[in-house]
Amino acid sequence: MKVRSGSGKRGGRTGRPTAEAAIRLTSHILQSAREMFFEHGFDGASADMIAEGAKISKRTLYARFGSKARVFEAVILDEIDTQLRALEPAVDADLAVVDRLQSIADVLLEWLLTPRIASMERVVIAQAVRFPALAANIHEFGFQRAAQWVASILGAAAAKGELDLPDPVFAAEQFVTLVVVAPMRRAALGLAPPAYDENARARVRRGIELFIIGCLPPALGTENMQ
Repeated sequence: MKVRSGSGKRGGRTGRPTAEAAIRLTSHILQSAREMFFEHGFDGASADMIAEGAKISKRTLYARFGSKARVFEAVILDEIDTQLRALEPAVDADLAVVDRLQSIADVLLEWLLTPRIASMERVVIAQAVRFPALAANIHEFGFQRAAQWVASILGAAAAKGELDLPDPVFAAEQFVTLVVVAPMRRAALGLAPPAYDENARARVRRGIELFIIGCLPPALGTENMQ
């Protein structure tokens, strides 16, 4: 796909690009930048490389985003937002709570435990101090959205008496940290393969079961631990 910067003649008309064309150009630039950042890291991917990959001028790149740092932030947040909107799960309310939680964990980790996302996580970790606002935005865009999905499951289970949870939102944050963030971080650090394979699934299932035991009403918890 070729994208030319500046004004040009299209269908006999000149002037600024339409809003739709501007959106397409932004998406195209982010796609090119995403590949560069994930392959080379923030420092290794220059503005020249990003512009060349997108077949635009560096002037157009800076006019659109202002700086390489802004491109980087836009890439990461766009990746998270796009994927989470596509993956938003519809969980069967008739399933046992452990299976409902397993279902949402499967949806998230089949996306997150991939070489692509492990690469993104390494880049983000390396730049966390330089871009504290990005870390905050990732927390809001990614972690909190996933926690909201889990909180809806936990809140419904608590209302039915299946779980003893005075604060489902807090519990959901702990669940996401234990079951989703921990394996993603292990993959990013090279401590486990970036794949949602049989070993990863078994580890996640044990984490879910441990979480559930801690959330059961006292009588049920005692019965399940015997």
